[in-house]
Amino acid sequence: MDHFAALDGSPIEVGADIDQLKVEHILQRDRDVWHVFPQHPFLRIDADLLRKRIAELTSFPVFSSALIVQNVSGKDFGSRLIGSLAGGGVNAGFGPGSQVFVDGKANAKTRFLFNANAPLITGGTPWCADSFNVIYVDGTDLFQHKYGELIVVDKRSRTSSKWFDFTPLLDLRDRYCRDYFSLGKDSAPNLPVLEALLDDIFVQNRLSLTAAEEYHRRVSPTMVSNDYEAPVLTKYCRPTHDSSGQPKIEVSFALLHYETALRELDAIKKESSAGNLDEAFRHGVYCLVAVAASIEAVANKLVFLQQGQHPDHRDKRTPLKKLNDSAAALATAKGATYTPLCQGDGMFDALDSVRVIRNSFMHAKELESDIDPTTLASTILTDVNEGNCRNYLQQLRLAVEHVFTQFSDLGAPIVTKKNVTWFGEIEVP
Repeated sequence: MDHFAALDGSPIEVGADIDQLKVEHILQRDRDVWHVFPQHPFLRIDADLLRKRIAELTSFPVFSSALIVQNVSGKDFGSRLIGSLAGGGVNAGFGPGSQVFVDGKANAKTRFLFNANAPLITGGTPWCADSFNVIYVDGTDLFQHKYGELIVVDKRSRTSSKWFDFTPLLDLRDRYCRDYFSLGKDSAPNLPVLEALLDDIFVQNRLSLTAAEEYHRRVSPTMVSNDYEAPVLTKYCRPTHDSSGQPKIEVSFALLHYETALRELDAIKKESSAGNLDEAFRHGVYCLVAVAASIEAVANKLVFLQQGQHPDHRDKRTPLKKLNDSAAALATAKGATYTPLCQGDGMFDALDSVRVIRNSFMHAKELESDIDPTTLASTILTDVNEGNCRNYLQQLRLAVEHVFTQFSDLGAPIVTKKNVTWFGEIEVP
């Protein structure tokens, strides 16, 4: 993609972290850094003047194209972002306690800028001081404030804020997009009119940046940061914080047990096809145990979301009852209704049978079992054969999908979409 370039056509070095923010601030503050140019997109940057102005900056607001991310490594953030695009459940993701997107003063030890698009990409308007988010740089400290929200006006996205009226600035921005950027690359627009348009934009930019500075001065005095190194996370871990703000780690056991069950099913298939009945039986037992553990972890998570505390040994409800009760209460709190998992449908009956069989394994007694007339083996072996374990896993996935599609604000703890490939060649029923 094309980027706004220097006067000689060379690329502009933007840098990272505060260096990027300095570039963006000057491009919004200083009209004389921008020059009209006879070729599309009809604007270029005085790189020498830009570098000179950057050296003078210490404290300033900026409407950056980036968001400040904190508390996690770039690798962990990237993997979880990709997982969310797949629909969630590929990894533990982020919870509401992760505080990954900064709202206030940023973690000085673990922070970076996340750019959905390159800062100077054509199609953006880096000379306009407008965004729903404003960043303030104070020496080496960074602050990020939610400054407004995005709305749609005439099919275009716009910032609306109670702290500043962006309407005049956005009207001017849209004029550039309509009258200049949308032109073909061989067009010859009226450049003096573009000069005047830029003049008007920077009048509004000064007002916008002044308002942002005043807002920061008003809200920032009590803001403090919790500075710590990024924790080491597995794919089953998500960062969070306790009530005093100290960093902690949550483990998504629902995901861990689900993936364990998938691996056990894969092992059942291999051992069964090789005629290894002993190994197939062993893997079948632990596939079922993992399915039971996964559905209980899902139920316990919903209890926590509903009650604000984790269930303990005093909660004698079955996993499916805990799941249904908590989901119904969460829906009622939102003014909605919940369609429960009910006895008699495949999801409920399969998972309830998993609970009963799992309990017989975990509280084991060497009781006699019937002989399956077809296989002439114990019916316990039939309970955990390849076909039944495949069904348990399918019903688990469908049950989680059934519950979490009723809560658009809650991410499913496991993958529920059939077209998501995240587990290599292993079958996902």
